[in-house]
Amino acid sequence: MRLERAKYLASTAGQEALASLPGEWTAEDPVRVAARLRRRFPPEEAAALGEQLALRARMRQRFGEMPLQLATAEGLEMLTHPLVARRRAARLAALGLPVVDLTCGLGGDLCAVVETGTPAAGVEMDAATALLARVNTGGRVVIGDALRPPCDLARAAVVLDPGRRAGGARTFDPAGFSPPWDACLELLGGAAVGALKGPPGLDRAMVPGWCEYEAVQVGRDLRELTLWAGRGAAPGLRRAVLLPGGHEIDSEAPESDDVRPQVGRYVFDPESCVTRARLVRQLAAALDAWQLDERVAYLSADRAAAHPLCAAFEVLEVMPFGVKRLRELLRSRGWKPAEIRRRAFPLEPDELRRALGRVEGAEVTLICTTVGGERLVVVGRRLRPEGGKGG
Repeated sequence: MRLERAKYLASTAGQEALASLPGEWTAEDPVRVAARLRRRFPPEEAAALGEQLALRARMRQRFGEMPLQLATAEGLEMLTHPLVARRRAARLAALGLPVVDLTCGLGGDLCAVVETGTPAAGVEMDAATALLARVNTGGRVVIGDALRPPCDLARAAVVLDPGRRAGGARTFDPAGFSPPWDACLELLGGAAVGALKGPPGLDRAMVPGWCEYEAVQVGRDLRELTLWAGRGAAPGLRRAVLLPGGHEIDSEAPESDDVRPQVGRYVFDPESCVTRARLVRQLAAALDAWQLDERVAYLSADRAAAHPLCAAFEVLEVMPFGVKRLRELLRSRGWKPAEIRRRAFPLEPDELRRALGRVEGAEVTLICTTVGGERLVVVGRRLRPEGGKGG
């Protein structure tokens, strides 16, 4: 965003103009809204206000709420989910230290910290983004460089969320993050407490042993990997977190080493946060289940069990994979594959669905995997715990 536009949006005139717009405009046709804005405001101001209305609509669509007053398209892509930000803020607040967000961006994490009443400030390199963040956080943002912190990190709790876009395109190379990953780790290690946010696909080799490691999921989406260091962190600990329920399991939980290429009466599919944190064996112990293959995360048992960190299925049929054979089975039993899950299996769900063609009947789930080198399909019926919601 250009600095002039940010200045207008952050000004009293811009704030009053935004406040005067009907809230329902965010749900209306953008072309119609743009025409209304042009009748009320000069062209540049109308464009700035229209952009904010569109971004507010995107925030509500993505998060179910509007966590920020002002946003940019790029900043919204990097914005921490409010549930994740609040959980992190609560942990930081419990430590009793001032918090410094060295990569503040639009201020999503900082807003969550401020809500706890903890003394906090943010650092943002881009002047336009810093202006918007000041509005979002009540003025607690300064323009600066995370690599030159304006405070003594040894006396503060630090939040780091390096940018992962270079030249407008997303980068998956940690060396191309801003600041680079190695520089973030150095800042993390120098703070009294530190929380470093990484992308869900971060290579585990980039996580040093002196950090605690969390895989955080919201609903079905794995949102981030978080490294914790310093006071209150447990070096080497791995944790899976599922929000909004706050369900957790960690590497200190009992684990099972039972691996059997035998499909029992029930199959369990761990959530992404569990597999990403390498806690499948801990979940197996909690379920009194075994792992079907040491390279695959599916678990099985002969007794039904429920756990918020997995989906559970009653096994109706097990068969070696073959498209024709599977199609004939589904039609003969009157089953329709409402859901297709896969691990260590060559076909994507959409590919298999197209290959099977139109099949009607009672809804079932196809669980496609490889066990002991053999490709299998398990036909299952989802078990739903009391309350009607499955994993």
